[in-house]
Amino acid sequence: MRLPFLFLIPALLFPCSDTARAQEPVPTQAPSIPQAHPAAGAALEVLRDECVACHRTGKNKGGLKLGTEQGLKAGGESGPVFVPGKATESLLFSVLSKDGDPHMPPKKQLAAPQIEALRAWLEAGAPWDAAVMERPPRGKPVKLRPLPANVKPVFALSFSPDGATLAVARGGNIELHDVTAERFPLKSTIAAEVDTVASLLWSHDGKTLITGGFRQIRFWNSADGSATGAITEGLSGDVTALCSHGGTLWAADSLASRGGFVHRIASEERKILQTWKAHEDSIYGLALSPDGLWLASAGADRLMRRWEPLSGALVGTYEGHTNQVLSVAFDPLSPRLATTGADREIKIWDRDSREQDAVLGDKKQVTSALHWSADGTRLAGVTDRGGGSVFSAIQKHTGAQSSETAKIQKLDKVAAVLQCVSSNKDGTRIAAGAADGRVFMWNGSDGKLLPFE
Repeated sequence: MRLPFLFLIPALLFPCSDTARAQEPVPTQAPSIPQAHPAAGAALEVLRDECVACHRTGKNKGGLKLGTEQGLKAGGESGPVFVPGKATESLLFSVLSKDGDPHMPPKKQLAAPQIEALRAWLEAGAPWDAAVMERPPRGKPVKLRPLPANVKPVFALSFSPDGATLAVARGGNIELHDVTAERFPLKSTIAAEVDTVASLLWSHDGKTLITGGFRQIRFWNSADGSATGAITEGLSGDVTALCSHGGTLWAADSLASRGGFVHRIASEERKILQTWKAHEDSIYGLALSPDGLWLASAGADRLMRRWEPLSGALVGTYEGHTNQVLSVAFDPLSPRLATTGADREIKIWDRDSREQDAVLGDKKQVTSALHWSADGTRLAGVTDRGGGSVFSAIQKHTGAQSSETAKIQKLDKVAAVLQCVSSNKDGTRIAAGAADGRVFMWNGSDGKLLPFE
């Protein structure tokens, strides 16, 4: 994303030889670690939670960026915003009073303890602690209300590992459909959320369904629909994407304009092990390479990023989309990734060089979601105008038109805003969900629409 990122390569990746270790001087005492100023934490939490949403890279109102120390020191269109050691002479402090002109934040009054934290911080010289800005904002109490009866968007759907069942997140429910029968009848329904289910994932053995909603991740027995656990602590926003490998789960925790965070979770213990800030805005997609060695995230800040999933170390940033990146998928057969963006482009990337191998699609509509079949033979994409395509035999771009870069099978068009897609292992069945709650199924081989109950 557009934030500077500092990370350390784990020492285990480059082990030293015994000889090298013997030549290193042995420190007589542990090196001192600079400690953050005691005034910094509380004050920077106020900036992070109350101010950065409007004063950040990409949305720097008044020319002011408060997400970094450099941005704070640079000031804005009105000049410097603080005078070191003099809170009452600092613009950043004066706008917080009830009669401040302009008044900040524009539509609320900060609590007295928040204002006092900022005053003490400014008096101390505005010391910075970057770690505070990398943590998720503190969650504020929110009371969820049930969705209106006629609002049941499908934000996620997924085929079971054996391909026999399609799980559909329709509104706050999970519907399980029999893929082996004609018209794919409904088998059972799980009442999962008060609000919408934003993300959905099968366990690798197909025995568990995992759902993401607002500040919660829930686990369900897929056989009888019973709840088997939940994570409700440590989450700040919508859990917009989920992926897993072995006994580890990764979840995207998204707060519009405030950042997208990735949580690494022990599935059995239902415990968050690690959290890192991955994007400056919401995360729309997460994907793991089939071998579990790489994690990719797609963000509203126009970037795709690749991570070492167990350490959270940033490996690479992929820049090229000119609008939000909506979905990401790994090619199971080669070191490539696919992304789609609101800029109406599907991009195929070389994983290691980060170069674009190909650009797919007709650029006339937004491909809202992508899914690469597990056998790697088909990349399916659906659009916000009810269209869809299946790409196969994708070749590195040589300057020819995109139609010569891959074989394309068009899907029968439907009158719907499609927003999620999934396919079975060999891509012969492709399912998509729409904003109005409908679900569609196609034959992936010929693109024909199939009857769906």
